[in-house]
Amino acid sequence: MPVDNPRGATDNPSVTTPAASYPGNLAELDFVEAYARSAIRKPQMAADAALRALVFSESGDRAILTGLIAQELAEAARRLVAVYEALSDRTHPVARSLLRPLPGAAEWRTFVQRAATISPEQMLRELSIGTDALESAQMLRAQSELGELGGLVAAAETGNPMLLIPDLARRKVAESVWLAGIDVAGEPIASSFGAAESDATTLADITADLATIARDFLLSYVNARRGAGRMA
Repeated sequence: MPVDNPRGATDNPSVTTPAASYPGNLAELDFVEAYARSAIRKPQMAADAALRALVFSESGDRAILTGLIAQELAEAARRLVAVYEALSDRTHPVARSLLRPLPGAAEWRTFVQRAATISPEQMLRELSIGTDALESAQMLRAQSELGELGGLVAAAETGNPMLLIPDLARRKVAESVWLAGIDVAGEPIASSFGAAESDATTLADITADLATIARDFLLSYVNARRGAGRMA
């Protein structure tokens, strides 16, 4: 005669470990693709919007909008390094690496040095991504002003950058803007740049380039992963 064993259901329980989820409860590749298409593209879109608004703004507001573009450029630079680090070191899943705090000025300097000394083809091999990203790797190699962005990155790296515009209260036409902050060593830092419309356009163009490079690198990884899944 069978005897009920209330312990039987728990002696050897079947435990199901849920798959790792990412913000929004996204699966790994879905998160990486969303990151590429939105988080990385956001600085470019914000810089473009500020540039359009600048054309119709008063002189003082133009300087502030130029500063906003510089702030977006700092983020674009840091996100590009985050993508580079995530793809070049697969010790951890790429998606998990992208959740780390954004890199700062030291990582930016290392990245700039690396980007300036290897060929676009070597860059693709280092990141283990396909030739569909070759044009962006070539675009990266052609960037000649990356080293000049270290001050912007340093001013933003601890998360509290601020715009400072000398003489703005005196109703003068601003000639320069500062992105100021505290670096990781606790030292105050300010990176200055021109406030003219041409300066804003240059900053917005660089922002777009860096965002495009980061997005294409990451989407190359996503496309390869999804293609491998279909082949399997």
